[in-house]
Amino acid sequence: MIMASKKIKNKEKKAIRAGHRNSTESSTVLITGASGRLGRRLCSAMLADGITVRCLINQHNQMNMLPAGVVPYIGDITDRDALKKACEGADTVYHLAAIVSQHSHSPKEIVRVNAHGTAAILEASEFGGVGRFVFPSSVDVYGRVRKEVLTEESALHPTDMYGHSKMLAEQQIMKFGGRIGYTILRMATMYGPGFEGSFFKVFKMIKKGSLYIIGDGSNNLSLVHIKDVINAMILAKNSRISAYRVYNLSDGRAYTQLQLVDMAAKKLDAPVPSKHINPAIARMFSKAAGVDPDELRFITSNRVIDISRIRKELGFVPKININVATKELVDEFLRGYKDRKSFENND
Repeated sequence: MIMASKKIKNKEKKAIRAGHRNSTESSTVLITGASGRLGRRLCSAMLADGITVRCLINQHNQMNMLPAGVVPYIGDITDRDALKKACEGADTVYHLAAIVSQHSHSPKEIVRVNAHGTAAILEASEFGGVGRFVFPSSVDVYGRVRKEVLTEESALHPTDMYGHSKMLAEQQIMKFGGRIGYTILRMATMYGPGFEGSFFKVFKMIKKGSLYIIGDGSNNLSLVHIKDVINAMILAKNSRISAYRVYNLSDGRAYTQLQLVDMAAKKLDAPVPSKHINPAIARMFSKAAGVDPDELRFITSNRVIDISRIRKELGFVPKININVATKELVDEFLRGYKDRKSFENND
């Protein structure tokens, strides 16, 4: 028992050292899911910091999606041999690989990748001597609709398979106890560069006058800009305090569905939608309207997320103003919208 206790303390010391390197000191990180929207941007941020970046991808054809300078490793997230090779000698693992879309994957596959894959990369991280393990979870572990303000101590009640799989992954991480210094970031819905698609659907419906407010529109929606996510991930890696901690991550504000629609309509210079639709009827007709089930679940969610802990402990300050970011999204949408209209008129 004494030997086991010493082993845990040594791991804790290693985790603290890995999370508090001098910026000029050599560092190696492994990023799983590196070819994804968040992964590519995290790779670029790490490379810009002079960090050696290894990337786990599951197909050779994903290599052209990665920024120049990364070291690619090919393998499935449950391939333990490939994971051990990728982890060996790394200081920090950012475990981003996950299935997010529920409507295009089976529950079994979601659990295999999101939960079993997390267990596999944890084992490989321990084998490879990794000191820090940063995991982007989701506020979906709390469930889609909650009345109380949600802190990290709030009960987990996921209401869909994605949220359930993230909860299972968190449980796998916490089972490792003092063996790897983990940081879990329960993230709100991301927006910004690379995440325009769902927002552009809404903008298009507003321009066409076909958008309905679902329910009374008073439900609270939580968001976080991708630039703020990258900043939080860097803070989590570099902080002594963040080892063995869980943090909520959003921009610290709650926006009602009505507020977001109103903001978008005004920036689009379009009439503010005023028609409402019952949520049950919206579910029936969402497919015909081009809204997938994952998008509908976000639009009808109702959560207020408290980020006091990450503010206090890591000094996280959301820097992206949603009004400015929405204006940038709208401007990009309108450029494409006008091009499409011009093409249609000349066809």
